[in-house]
Amino acid sequence: MKSAAAAETLSYTCPVEAHISFQMLNTRQCAGCGHESGRTEKYLNLSLVSKDSVSQGLLEYLKAEQLEFKCHCGASESWQRRSFSTLPNVLIVHLQRFEVTPFFTVKKTHEAVSLSTELLLSTNQSAEKIKYSLKSVVSHFGSGVKSGHYVSDGVYRNASPENGNTCWATYNDDLVQETTVSHVCQQRQTTAYLLFYQKQRKQESS
Repeated sequence: MKSAAAAETLSYTCPVEAHISFQMLNTRQCAGCGHESGRTEKYLNLSLVSKDSVSQGLLEYLKAEQLEFKCHCGASESWQRRSFSTLPNVLIVHLQRFEVTPFFTVKKTHEAVSLSTELLLSTNQSAEKIKYSLKSVVSHFGSGVKSGHYVSDGVYRNASPENGNTCWATYNDDLVQETTVSHVCQQRQTTAYLLFYQKQRKQESS
């Protein structure tokens, strides 16, 4: 698209790059000498291991973890942690519902995960907390990785700020029903697969 636009002397902004893509910084610190090295990577979603809640899964994802790494000082252990370098307008959270068994087959897990309606995120460049609100949930019904049925719940596109958290709809093929975010969060704890969080705009000072 960019090449085609350039050929027509037009500009093109990829909506994925503009709204969904973000960068994470992976920092490794030697447990012996304290030497740090970092690597920035581009992401389109966060893939979280199912925990008690989405917020808890996010904390676990960002928590420093110990790993084996041979440093030039001779130490063989290091700490690695992840942090946001940039934040997207829309954060896609993928809950890992499928796992490989000791027999190298794939099975689906059905652990209940409390769906957080809001997330607070910050970058490694600023301690300011940015609020994200849950706008849509895609659920997977079924037991296998190659089969099943998907249902989507989402806020009305034209919902006003006053009722945006309650004005939701469930899309199940050609069946569309009104619902609320509280009902969705209660009913989709064992089936939620993809969660879409939108960055909230800062309120203008009066």
